[in-house]
Amino acid sequence: MGNNSLRIPKFMTEKKDIWLFLFATLLFAILFVLVYQPAGYMRTNEALSHWNKHIYTAIQFLAGFIILSTSRFTFMHLHKKRELTIRDMFLWIAGELILISLILTLIASLINADENLEFYDLLGRVSFNIATILVIPYAGTTLILMLRERRQQIEALKEYIEKQEEARQETTENMNFYALGGKLAFSTHRINVLYIESADNYSNIHYLNEGKEDTFILHNSLKNLDNESKYPGLLRCHRSYMVNINNVKLIRKEKDGLVIELSQGGKAIPVSRTYNTKVVKFFAGEK
Repeated sequence: MGNNSLRIPKFMTEKKDIWLFLFATLLFAILFVLVYQPAGYMRTNEALSHWNKHIYTAIQFLAGFIILSTSRFTFMHLHKKRELTIRDMFLWIAGELILISLILTLIASLINADENLEFYDLLGRVSFNIATILVIPYAGTTLILMLRERRQQIEALKEYIEKQEEARQETTENMNFYALGGKLAFSTHRINVLYIESADNYSNIHYLNEGKEDTFILHNSLKNLDNESKYPGLLRCHRSYMVNINNVKLIRKEKDGLVIELSQGGKAIPVSRTYNTKVVKFFAGEK
């Protein structure tokens, strides 16, 4: 299994990121050759003087691009079959560069058959070319994509922290209940409220008090409390019940209809047919 602290970069395993990496590396390498014309590259072209330098360059880049593309997509498919480690990735990259050097050397030796250059001498020159032409753009593109991925991870982490903070505020802020006439009668953290039960013109607020279920009798009807703007988070599910959505553990179907189980307390709250569709749509995200 992979090391969680050293996760393989996304651009090594995602198709669109692999294509981005390949074309960015190719473009970077071409610009590098045009601007700097590295010495190793020029020496190889001199040894192959009977070939047009630009044609040879095109063959080099095309062959390197094909090898690199094949290697990256092979790595992607292997990673999908079994999770590879960061060590596997570095070994793969090293093998990738060696393979490119060997195949480009074979191509150069075939083109240069009349020059009688030793294979190992040619391999040294081509390897130097790879080091100067490909490694720097390769490393630069890798670094840019890794920084991009890290920035995306930071943004995702910020978004997660913001959502957690919003959720924390929702659960720690107080829910205020008013008696008939508008006078504040009861207040507790939103997360403490379990459910509210109708009792004619009164409502029994079932809530957690130091970890134990307690009840406050409010002189106000359930009908008046069924107001989303005043009491967000409370959901009417029955003529006699409202539940706190933050304390809903699950909804199950029984012979007589739906039943809501709370994460705290042992009460199972029935869902009447009148509110069945409303409850199902709410928890399905179709508010």
